[in-house]
Parts: sequence; C-alpha cells; structure tokens
Amino acid sequence: MAAVLNRLEELLKKKGIGPEGSKSLKADELAEVQVLFTDNSYSLTTRATLLTALLMLPPSEAEATWLKHFLPTYADQLPAALHFMVTHTEAQTPMEKYLCKTLSGMDLSYDEAFNAMTLLLKDPSVPDFQKGAFLEAQRLKRESFDENKAFFDVLWHATTRVQTNVPVLIDICDNYDGFTRHHNLAPFFAAAIAACGYPCLVHGTDEVAPKFGVSSNSVLKACGYQYKNPINATDKLHDPEIGWAYVGQADFTPALYRLKTVRKEMVKRPFLATFEKMMQPVQAINGNHLLTGFTHAHYRTEVAEQLKAQQKIAAALVIKGMEGSSCPPLNRETIQVTVTNNTILDQQISPSDFLPETHNQLPAKTTDAETTAALGLAALNGEENEAFYQIIYYVSMALTGFGFEKKNVIPRKVEELLRSGNVLAHFNKGLL
Repeated sequence: MAAVLNRLEELLKKKGIGPEGSKSLKADELAEVQVLFTDNSYSLTTRATLLTALLMLPPSEAEATWLKHFLPTYADQLPAALHFMVTHTEAQTPMEKYLCKTLSGMDLSYDEAFNAMTLLLKDPSVPDFQKGAFLEAQRLKRESFDENKAFFDVLWHATTRVQTNVPVLIDICDNYDGFTRHHNLAPFFAAAIAACGYPCLVHGTDEVAPKFGVSSNSVLKACGYQYKNPINATDKLHDPEIGWAYVGQADFTPALYRLKTVRKEMVKRPFLATFEKMMQPVQAINGNHLLTGFTHAHYRTEVAEQLKAQQKIAAALVIKGMEGSSCPPLNRETIQVTVTNNTILDQQISPSDFLPETHNQLPAKTTDAETTAALGLAALNGEENEAFYQIIYYVSMALTGFGFEKKNVIPRKVEELLRSGNVLAHFNKGLL
C-alpha cells in the first residue's frame, strides 16, 4: 500500500521528479517550503532532498524570484547542517565534498563515485540526510556511465552471493518497490519456468519506496508462504520437482536494505532501484540469465550497457514492460533488448508471436497482493484468465529469447503444463 505523504513530501514529490518531468512550485508553495525548512518535526532527509531539487533543477520565474531572496539569507532559513549545500566552501568530510561536486552538476570520477557509494553504504558517521541528498543530486544530474559502473561495483561487492552448480539459472529482476496498477505475477512465472525444466530465481523485499507496491514477497505471503531465510534456496533450485526459489534483500545485501527509511524520506526513486535487482544473490556457474525491465529510453541504454560492461551475466533480456518490469503487456507490442557479454540487440516482440488471440489488459486503479495471488493461483489451476495467458506469453518470451526453446513449440508446452497441474505442483512444493 502506498505510503501517506506529509506536506513536505508532497511538495518534494511535485518538484523533485527529474530534469524532464518536474513541476514548478508556486509562490504560495515556496512560502510553505521556507517555513517547513526550519520545522524540525519534518525529516532532515526530506528537507535536504527538496533543497537539492530547488538548487539543481531549472527554476520557473516564481522559483527564480524566491531563490534570489532566499539564498542571501540561507543561514537564517536553513538548519545549520544544510548550510554547506549552499556555500560548498563549508564542506569538510569526503561525503560532503562528493555531494557538493554533484550539486554543482559535475560528474564524479570512477574512484570518487566508488568511495562515495562505499561511504553511503558502510560508514555510520555519514548522516541519512547526506545520503538522501546525494542520491537525489545524482538522479537530477543524471549519473554518468562511470558513476553507475562504480555504484554497481560497490553494490556487487556488498552482496552475499551463493554460488550454485546449476548450468542455467533464470533470474527475474523486477523493481523491488512492486506494482500498483498491474498484477505482479513473478512468483507464478518462476514456477512455470521451473516446470519447463529451467531453474528460476525471484528476489526482492517486503516493501520499499517510492511505490510501496505489490511485491513478490507480498504475493507469496498471500499464497501462504512465510519467508524466513535463504538457506534452502539452492536446494529448491536443484530439486526437479520445485526448481524455483525466493530470497530476500535483507539477507543478501543488508546494507542496502537498511536504507529503506532514507529512500522513503527522499520520496523519489534513486539509482539504487535500477541496480539492486541485478545482484544475482544466487548465481549459476557462468552467471545468470537475467529478465529485467525499463520504462524510459535512457534507462534502456544504461541498463543494457552496464550489464554488457560488467561481464557478470550469461545473458539478459531487458523488456519495456509494465511498470518498468520484465513483464510485457498482453495487448500491444513492446521492445525486447537482448544483452550478452559481447552484443546488444533490440527487437520488437508482440503477444501475437506466442498467443493465437489478443487479450485485453487494462490497468486497475488499485491492486493488492491478495487479488494478485488469487488470480495467479486460479491460472495455475487451469482457469483461462489474464494471468493464464500472461504466464504463457512471459515464459515463451523468456525461453525463446534466451534460445532455449522454439517459438512454435513452447507456448503449447506451457499451456499443457498449466492445464495438467504441473506448474501448480512446482509452485506449491516451493512454498514449503
């Protein structure tokens, strides 16, 4: 369920979207901001993040006028802890200096970005408001390739990774903040992929900002699964009667999990959301086959290029999917980017490539884990609902995209596995 925003968070949500989608604050809203900046009942992280947006984004006429009067008197208008963000000369610690350089619109070098991310994750002396402001400043500046490579590397080294000797592991890497307009069917996709003979991993967290949507964890919980720890994940992946497993971020990247409060109070989505899902917490011999998604073209390029440069995967399919996930829409064609360690290839995919008929798929005003679980379980029991066809499409897309199955064979195979109860059996055994 989406978090209820306080007034300062509402203003930040309006202003801090990004360089291409941000809305200007009106004069009366700016007057509110000026008062709220000194109100200690509001999170310092939220105040620092909003200050970052006001300093970095192109101002409207009203904002330019407000800044003209605000900046000369910043010492009276801001908490002392935030003063260095305006002057930059008062920055003393390495993290403060990295933040100020980013606020100035300058890219960090690889080493600087690596050090900044290490401090953000591991140094308890770095206050949360500096973490939030840095993440927002990077977002608004737009991270460079070298910065993103450094951020990815730090997260990779901070992850506890279990190596497994399965030759192929399909890894569903969807956003951890979940779905709010469509059904999150990832656990059911995983069971169907496993029923086809390919081990499949799902991972995530209970809930996280900014969407606080329906996560894989919450869907599994609604199905009666109580996740406790990852110790038996590899056993499940090796078991031909199960073949799928779920693991939680708190176990494999706990330092990142501990940033949940910062991420809530900064309101907007940081680069962490792009990379946290690609950490391969359980990894096959030659790297995993990743299924991930994107919404904006910039992220398509960044994700594909980073995965290719990192040389840590067997292959990846990057889909322009629903809500930025790897799940393609049932009612229209979309983009599939195939990434290997050597190549990046774009192509169009369509439901008609795998399904004989078109199917409606309209966004819901709201969705919840219980409704999603009921829909998915009904499909696994053979009911021809939206989830039934989505499972056939998704699994067929994945297995043909990776070159494991033939397009004229796999849709029928998945359908038969659904109707026979085979997928349901894999799913239920994985819940134990």
